Amino acid sequence: MSATIKEGSIASIIEESLCIEVTTHCNSDCRHCFVQAAGLERSSLSDDVVKKIIAEGYDAGYRGLHITGGEPLLWEGLLKALDYAFDIGYQTATMNTNGRLLTEDVAQKLVAYDGLSISVSLDGPETLHDRLRGKGAYKQAVSGIDQAIEAGIDLRIFTIARKSLLPVLPHFIDDLFNKFYGIKYLTLIQLIDVINDGFDLAEELLDPDDFLQLVQTLALLNLYGLRAKLKNNQLANIVSKLMGTPWLPQAHPLCKEGSLIIMADGNICLSHSSRDSFGKYAPGIIQKVLSSDEYQLAAGPNQSRCPACKYTELCRKNGMVRPWEPQVNPHPKEPYCKRVLDSVVVRSPREKSCSKHSPLTSVVIGQ
Repeated sequence: MSATIKEGSIASIIEESLCIEVTTHCNSDCRHCFVQAAGLERSSLSDDVVKKIIAEGYDAGYRGLHITGGEPLLWEGLLKALDYAFDIGYQTATMNTNGRLLTEDVAQKLVAYDGLSISVSLDGPETLHDRLRGKGAYKQAVSGIDQAIEAGIDLRIFTIARKSLLPVLPHFIDDLFNKFYGIKYLTLIQLIDVINDGFDLAEELLDPDDFLQLVQTLALLNLYGLRAKLKNNQLANIVSKLMGTPWLPQAHPLCKEGSLIIMADGNICLSHSSRDSFGKYAPGIIQKVLSSDEYQLAAGPNQSRCPACKYTELCRKNGMVRPWEPQVNPHPKEPYCKRVLDSVVVRSPREKSCSKHSPLTSVVIGQ
């Protein structure tokens, strides 16, 4: 592998954030957690290793830092890492938390960092949230949200999108923005089926029709003025356009050039939910990984399943160059994204009438 990042990659890296899973220790036992599902022993990165990663990422071109876990607020080196990152020139930092440890004291320490934003997980009304995260988790998360807003922290809410949430989603989002005026926006993350997990959530996975309902609901809520979007879900961009509900904020791809995470066990992966490793972290390896053929192949357009799909050109025109998360609803023959797009076509009265003026007909027929 060459140690020189390929020409044109620096711009992509600057647009991305270097992600570090500082620990897999957590004070929640969430049923949907892919970190727990990996079945690995709990681990944490040392302060020194995290500082080396941060410095190396900066040298590679990253100006945004993303800290995740586990629960980052359990990791003792958090404030030192943030101090170091901003001192050497990082412009932004984001942190994911379940909110249960966001006390007034912690919130006051975090708000001191100009450029830091946090996301707090809130997975629906109290009953639905606690069903995923354990009894009492909702009240603790809400308390943490209150403390963060009171302190003036730049705050987002992350919510797992699943079947049981769909019927109450409009009321949940409306109530959320009415109760917490300081929330920037709500981001939904589609529930995925994790390999080797010990938690059977198959009944909660979104089938294609559920996905269409989710996209339509979020688009209409945005039209109503409620700021909600789907995280890293470019399939939603295409579906929203084809359904004639273009008000959904555009989602960025989950994995693209510049995407990178160093796991708490040292493995270097493309995304947090991935278990395909480019090797273990060692000083100097980040630039080698980013310039490697293996990385370019993993981050670039899919060359196997996509070319054989009749929607390939449609997806590429809308920036989606890889199948959308095959594990969200496994199928032995067809990717999830193809089945969703098939459902859009079946639903479309324009497509059924084969109108030559239909935008769906023009992109689907003959491909």
